[in-house]
Amino acid sequence: MEKQLILETRNVQKTFPGVRALKNINLKFYAGEIHALIGENGAGKSTLMNVISGVYPPDKGSEIFYKGEKVEFTSTADSTARGIAMIHQENSLVQHLTVYENIFLGHFEKKGLFVDKKAMMQASRELLDRLKISHISVTSYVKDLSASEKQLIEIAKALSQKTELIIMDEPTAALTVRETKILMDIIRELKRQNVAVVFISHHLEELFEIADVCSVLRDGEHIGTFSISEIDIPKLITLMVGRKLDSNVPAKTPEEIARRAKTKNNKVVLEARNICRSGKVENASFCVHEGEILGFAGLVGSGRTELMECIYGYARMQSGEVLLDGKPVRIGTSRRAVAHGMGMVSEDRKLNGILAKHSVRDNINSASWRKLASGQFLSRGKEARNAQKYIEDLNVKTASQETKISALSGGNQQKALLGRMLSIRPRILILDEPTHGIDVGAKNEFYRIINELADSGISIILISSELPELISLSHRMMVMYEGHIQGSLEFADFDQERIMNLASGVSREAV
Repeated sequence: MEKQLILETRNVQKTFPGVRALKNINLKFYAGEIHALIGENGAGKSTLMNVISGVYPPDKGSEIFYKGEKVEFTSTADSTARGIAMIHQENSLVQHLTVYENIFLGHFEKKGLFVDKKAMMQASRELLDRLKISHISVTSYVKDLSASEKQLIEIAKALSQKTELIIMDEPTAALTVRETKILMDIIRELKRQNVAVVFISHHLEELFEIADVCSVLRDGEHIGTFSISEIDIPKLITLMVGRKLDSNVPAKTPEEIARRAKTKNNKVVLEARNICRSGKVENASFCVHEGEILGFAGLVGSGRTELMECIYGYARMQSGEVLLDGKPVRIGTSRRAVAHGMGMVSEDRKLNGILAKHSVRDNINSASWRKLASGQFLSRGKEARNAQKYIEDLNVKTASQETKISALSGGNQQKALLGRMLSIRPRILILDEPTHGIDVGAKNEFYRIINELADSGISIILISSELPELISLSHRMMVMYEGHIQGSLEFADFDQERIMNLASGVSREAV
């Protein structure tokens, strides 16, 4: 019997300022089919799903059809009403509410003027029974559940409104092997119940366990859709990374290879030995030399950020040690890291970076108040001069120092945060996704700045999800997979397929 076509995209496009994120995407999703969607970080997977679920409006000329009818989703409420649900990697459950309250959050059942708790509890039990997870009590508080159980409640919540298409964005990223197996069984059950499932994952081996078909996105374009039985992991990786490298990526001339290899002769400034962070990082060891740009590659959930949070004192390591100039140090807090000459620009500038209600001047100066004081009081003159130095050095486009940083573009916000870290005069600078969400012009300016900082002797640890960016800047590269350092590459050995094989766990090389 022919499968029912649930959703179709025709020439779907999405443009953000300076970036065309989706280019004429044509895909079909059928009832009772598990459709895997893969691609490198930044390939457009989540953007496409956000368009389908009503988070972003598509560009003009884009068309979405639901069961053959052309639809326009202006909000997630619109897509939910049609039977589409999206489960994001980070769950959206309310921790202090019960399971049944979370399942019906936003559409409580009522009896007259009052909430009908009894009906919601009964309906929740039936849902959990349907998903074969009746071991979870509907009156349990979400905060007391495991990561996998919370993921299952997200699915139950999605199905509470007669969902016919469910999108799962990296659903296994935070799960253990046992928890992943439970989730896979649930997805198979959804397939048996004729639900269309879109499954986004960077763990390619999972696709061959669960998916029927697989679509590959690359640089915002649909490269192809394949039956899972007619493809293998090496072919998928080739399709994922088959782009030509950006024009700003240097050729591997003998001169360029020698230039990047030269920093290995410099003294080791920082060394990490056997860093462990429960469930996130396992026995990670590396070193960085003076004036070196050490790149960190890896897919979502590989542990790159978590490792750097241990190094910098944002998070506690279970075991391992950090050495500066060959001597063990106890960091523990970001304040101590700064005292030791370290700086870090975090990936999430809104959560861990900018002080949104404060001026550009205050944002640049916030890490260096002590050196800007005269006696016990801050010196307005020193504050102004320090802020102006980095506004000019980094070409921060702002009307004045007093402008609220929230009024600046993403690239200029990021440059102000870099100025904050440079104002403490670090010897070691950790940059976590420094060009995330900024336009091409601002990226090129960042590349220039990063190279100049390294040339001045600052040691840089660079985390980036964009392989061309890492290849363009790094002198050496570490590749992580599921909390482990999977391989270490010299510039002469940089190759996109080789890096992706390491990042996907397909291969491992001695470090």
